[in-house]
Amino acid sequence: MDEQLGDLPRGLSLFDPLLRHEVKEAIEAGGEAYVSTNVEGGKNGLFIYDGYEATGTVFTKSREVFDYFYDLKPSSYIFSELDVAQHPKEVWNVWQLDVDEAPLDHRFKHQVSMDNDVREIERFMAATQPETNKQWVGVALRNGDKCFVVKMANRIVGIAWMTIVDGVARSHGLYVEPQFRRMGITTDNFHARLIYLKSRHVHTLINEIAESNVASSGHAARIGEKIVGKIFLYTSPDRDMASR
Repeated sequence: MDEQLGDLPRGLSLFDPLLRHEVKEAIEAGGEAYVSTNVEGGKNGLFIYDGYEATGTVFTKSREVFDYFYDLKPSSYIFSELDVAQHPKEVWNVWQLDVDEAPLDHRFKHQVSMDNDVREIERFMAATQPETNKQWVGVALRNGDKCFVVKMANRIVGIAWMTIVDGVARSHGLYVEPQFRRMGITTDNFHARLIYLKSRHVHTLINEIAESNVASSGHAARIGEKIVGKIFLYTSPDRDMASR
């Protein structure tokens, strides 16, 4: 697949530096990846899809490419930075932080650590985020993704993942068990990740937050993140509707 990705055009997505990494992990976790080309043979789109999660992402500037991949997987959730007016969608903002400018003056309430125990993380995610492809956990850890956790009574109560590629980090998979929220766990986890990023000389952190998630958006704004783009979540029609 790496040979097929070859010369993916720059500017295809806000997530350009991460695309090869995301494709590799998707395939190793049992997912699929497709590359589209225009009539001149130039690459103009990428589609990454996980059948277990019934979720995919279309990276393209072309409406024709979007339509093809959107119809390819009925009854699925499809993310894309392309705004297609006639399709109902949920709007997510892409937030970005200048890591070098972020202060390191946080006082921790909880201990945050990096966890590499695949079975422990799988159990937590199966209980709290059952829609996640279980195979992905081991794949992500093998490929260098970092899992930051907060534990109480020796069990995970809060988690956040971070992917780092070529000086760009993406934060994702944040979850705190409901009974442990409003205790500063999310903030502590963020600042632990920030310290790690500074130690690795990573300059940029990005993450996606649904516009409807007021709490997370407020936290992102307070720590100095800025909105740099949008990504839209569509639901593709079921197979019967798509064939009409």
